[in-house]
Amino acid sequence: MILTKKELRFYIAADRLMAGKTERIRFKERLRNLLNPDHILNYLKAMRKVAYYKNTKKKGSLNYYYYQRAYTRLGIRLGFSIDPNSFGYGLLIPHYGTIVINSDTKAGNYCVLHTSTCIGGSGKVIGHGLYLASGAQIMGAELTLGENISIGSNSMVNKSFEASNVLLTGSPATIKKKTSAWYDRDGEVYAQRVKAVETLLHKYSGPS
Repeated sequence: MILTKKELRFYIAADRLMAGKTERIRFKERLRNLLNPDHILNYLKAMRKVAYYKNTKKKGSLNYYYYQRAYTRLGIRLGFSIDPNSFGYGLLIPHYGTIVINSDTKAGNYCVLHTSTCIGGSGKVIGHGLYLASGAQIMGAELTLGENISIGSNSMVNKSFEASNVLLTGSPATIKKKTSAWYDRDGEVYAQRVKAVETLLHKYSGPS
């Protein structure tokens, strides 16, 4: 949960690094964004800002209303409905497309949400490294998933799986096989991004 401005800066930077961007936006990127803005990163930034203002009880500020409006408008444009406090840092959304996440979802860091994915129902507790392939769903109430759970395309999870490092497939889903974290499995570039975020976390965790 984002409670300080330092944490807010870190979350925004972590999301950028996982998307293959620099920690902070640079001049050339600002110029490119004038013609071709990165709506997904803009949405994530607005989402993190809304979380900060909600969590610190600053919902009456002008900044809150500004970012809430941006978050809502971009969400409609992209097809995203994600509660601001549902995910830890390093959230990766590769493409535009419908994504619906129930407000009672609590997931960890380094999660990936592909298109046409949904986490519905109340009481979801999900570990770090969730990977939702296109069309994957997590439904039902009071459900727990372990660390580094990957859910295959068009699969539907409707019960708890407390094991870690597994691939779930089918509808209803069952464990297909053991697997590694998605960022170790899907190419060195993602492992390097996670390493960069963890290095940044060490920096932000130090003295102000």
